[in-house]
Amino acid sequence: MEDFHNWLLELNRFSGFAGIAYFIFSRKQIHTVYGVIFLVIAASTIADCSNYFFIRLIYPNSYIIGNIWFLLNFGISIWLFWKILMDRKVLLISLASIFYLGSLISFITTYSFTDSNSFIKVFTSISFTVLSLSLYFDLLKNPTGPLRRNPIFWVGTAFFLFSSVSLLRNLFLHYLVFDLNINTDSFYYVSVIYLLVNIAKNYILFYALILIDKGHPATLKPAKAT
Repeated sequence: MEDFHNWLLELNRFSGFAGIAYFIFSRKQIHTVYGVIFLVIAASTIADCSNYFFIRLIYPNSYIIGNIWFLLNFGISIWLFWKILMDRKVLLISLASIFYLGSLISFITTYSFTDSNSFIKVFTSISFTVLSLSLYFDLLKNPTGPLRRNPIFWVGTAFFLFSSVSLLRNLFLHYLVFDLNINTDSFYYVSVIYLLVNIAKNYILFYALILIDKGHPATLKPAKAT
């Protein structure tokens, strides 16, 4: 299991490169839905690559990089949903306000920036699980064709898959490690599942880029697409 886990770590680190390369060669504008999806993939890839070198060269854990990524990724992902879920702007503003205010308070009162911050992890997972479900609900109300060719459906799927699994992992990680005292071999299974969904997220978003590039609508309201 350790060898398979290490192999997945390598695959995970490079799983976003396909989407990044596709965006670069397509030469689309960064402020479009297409461009923001690229930024989500790029931020994840940069964080994964930075973790690898940061741990080996600078600091014994990657929580600093992880905290930076959570703060940056939340803003980029909210921007993406802002462009897609045009009727949910009050919800998006509320989630962003709670997240960044809560993050500031948590770092001042509870967590060091070199610690794993449970608030930003759990709140991020809950937020994008809810937003993904909202996206699915809007798609069911206003179907626009086969889901397999709908890039917005695949964006929601990528976020739902990653956020829901991350939520379970973040909620029960402390219990598994400190209460159940699971051993290293057992923990590899938890880590493998997390890596698999992150890899899947990056490739699903890559597929969404392809669909948008082929002319499929990049918003729930095609007439207002940018």
